[in-house]
Amino acid sequence: MSQPVLQVRDLVAGYEPGVPIVRGASITVNKGEIVIVLGPNGAGKSSFIKAVAGLVPVSSGQVLLDGVDITAVPAHQMVRRGLAFVPQTENIFPLMSVEDNLRVAGGILKPKESAERIERMYELFPDLKSFRRNGAGNLSGGQRQMLAVARALIVDPKLLVLDEPSAGLSPKFVSMVFGMLTDIRKTGVTILLVEQNAKAALSIGDRAYVLVEGKDAHEGVASELWNDPVVAELYLGQRAHQKAGGAT
Repeated sequence: MSQPVLQVRDLVAGYEPGVPIVRGASITVNKGEIVIVLGPNGAGKSSFIKAVAGLVPVSSGQVLLDGVDITAVPAHQMVRRGLAFVPQTENIFPLMSVEDNLRVAGGILKPKESAERIERMYELFPDLKSFRRNGAGNLSGGQRQMLAVARALIVDPKLLVLDEPSAGLSPKFVSMVFGMLTDIRKTGVTILLVEQNAKAALSIGDRAYVLVEGKDAHEGVASELWNDPVVAELYLGQRAHQKAGGAT
């Protein structure tokens, strides 16, 4: 078996010393997979992937990317290590054009390579090519997410990490974004995402983890988890044997 792209072992992390939000979570992401992190509100999902991306202080545990320990790597250096993170908000420069957004993201590349990668992004996201000279702030919600993902992909990362990519989008754009992620996976990119829209995420994922109170409480094949009674109990706070009209 090939080396996993990402291994997170017993991660403990939080914004304040001695007040962990992530409490010993462990996950594995294999090459070419889409892995989903689910959980009820307040479970620590976003804090978990932000800790993986170097944005939340880690007090113990380990994060390995392609077998290399990146636990203490600062967030601004992660992209050079091969991890590209797309935050839920403020993930584009709205006052800049679409193309300038991509140029800034490709700033760590040589000019020729950056130009080639921008053209590759336009092939992958034709909508962005149509609006390349337009201000990014004028894009629709779905197109903004396309741009945010294109900015992350331009450096050809080993792992693409996304925080709530469907947040605030209409059903039409949710479908667009998840279709985009499926197409990206076909190019060989490995994807890890936190998502509140469990049904949509599980429809495109390979495997999923359910976080509860900052720890991985359950995992399984994505296509099977939607009807998993354990997930109903952990994620929705419902017991599988509960009957309609019974005690709550």
